[in-house]
Amino acid sequence: MNKTRVIAGSTSVVLDSLRIMAALTVLVFHLFYHWFEKVDTTHKLDQASHMAVVVFFVLSGYVIAYTTSVNNRGGLKYMQARFSRLYSVVIPALIITAVCEILIHIYSPALQAHFSRGASWPRYIISGLFINEIWFFSAAPPVNGPLWSLSYEFWYYIIFGLWFYRKKGLKSFVLPVIAVLIAGPKILLMFPIWMMGYFAYHLTRPGIKNIPSWILILASLLLAGLLVNFVTPFPSKLGDIPWIFSSQFLTDWMVGLCIGFALWILPYGNHQTKHSKWLRIMADLTFPLYVLHNPLIILWDAVSKRKIVVISQLWLPFVGILFISVIIGLFFEKQRVLWVKMFKYLSGFVFKEKNINPAMAEKFDNK
Repeated sequence: MNKTRVIAGSTSVVLDSLRIMAALTVLVFHLFYHWFEKVDTTHKLDQASHMAVVVFFVLSGYVIAYTTSVNNRGGLKYMQARFSRLYSVVIPALIITAVCEILIHIYSPALQAHFSRGASWPRYIISGLFINEIWFFSAAPPVNGPLWSLSYEFWYYIIFGLWFYRKKGLKSFVLPVIAVLIAGPKILLMFPIWMMGYFAYHLTRPGIKNIPSWILILASLLLAGLLVNFVTPFPSKLGDIPWIFSSQFLTDWMVGLCIGFALWILPYGNHQTKHSKWLRIMADLTFPLYVLHNPLIILWDAVSKRKIVVISQLWLPFVGILFISVIIGLFFEKQRVLWVKMFKYLSGFVFKEKNINPAMAEKFDNK
């Protein structure tokens, strides 16, 4: 096993830079896709955007490995942290998405009809429950398709948490198996990518000096980009039924392996600097940007009087949507403490109802 890594200094800079670049790639792709769907650049960006989600999955596994190793406060605190993190952004984002959809219908009924897939409200409910991608469903609100990856993320948190914090004995396998059966094969096909991040943190780092390490890191990230651009998606094309966003899982595994390798050989971080702290703040805002940008793009098109006919005109919605998402994201972050308190209260209430001492419940671990 690896000696304890600290996510600080150069390590923090790399992780946060990858998050920022991945989020901006997704934003740029959806801008191109909305106004220039048939342009060749858009098709290239489609694969780059999907690679960005692969990056998010690997980073997520890496960070969870860190938190469960360095700051392991038990299964109860783990679930509280994961639920509050997701719901503090997803629930407000679903509300904003619904408002955007109503406004799109008011300002441009034809545009709203283009994204309509029947009744919308069931999609909001199941997305709020993170079951919009289980088995062969793919039912996020059409104006906010990127929410698909959060359903994957949710079940990775659940499956890993139930496994990591399980008790001894055969009965401890029941809950992880139930979670796996609920999530279904589509979500599980991408789970190895998430686990690549987990193992990148825990595997013993090879004794490579810093300069060769950075060369290998850059080469690994470059190889990931080359795989995305030049290797035919396998076993099938992204979006094909029944696997949809998991259709090219074997290609995604190779890309994820490259990203995981880069994280594995990262030189050990040092203390935080002023610049890395600012980069962390920016990286934390990529989550609200990811969950809000698509409905804002469509709403921008619905209310804007300025038609976009050339690619160079995309700079205005890019800057505008980025700015709006950051402002909303800052508000989300201030409210997160309320979500933490709510899940802490709910978990305490559940344990109280079952006559379990919450203090004892926090000692529930994998030993």
